Amino acid sequence: MNKDYMQYEWFAILKREVEANGIKAVSDKIGYSRTAISLVVNGKYAGKTDRVAAKVMQVYTNVKCPFNGEIITLQDCRDTAHAAAPTHNPIKMQYWRACLKCPRRPD
Repeated sequence: MNKDYMQYEWFAILKREVEANGIKAVSDKIGYSRTAISLVVNGKYAGKTDRVAAKVMQVYTNVKCPFNGEIITLQDCRDTAHAAAPTHNPIKMQYWRACLKCPRRPD
């Protein structure tokens, strides 16, 4: 079994989050089963880990928002950028419009 993935940054991030928040919280947040996350963390995952790695980096990698200067997760950035226009709130609408023009806007 190949455990080379255990040396990568995404794995360290995943392990840190599991230790801090528990497998259930992490699995819920990244959209994988508790079993899959447990197997990955313990080096027993038999499949390819590239999708798990991508999801971990997407959810737990922080970025500085050019609009408000806050540090947010890449997932929060994506969620805001791709959400429907928040017509009920002028402040959120201003934020959303800035996301449309943002040079860091995620795909």
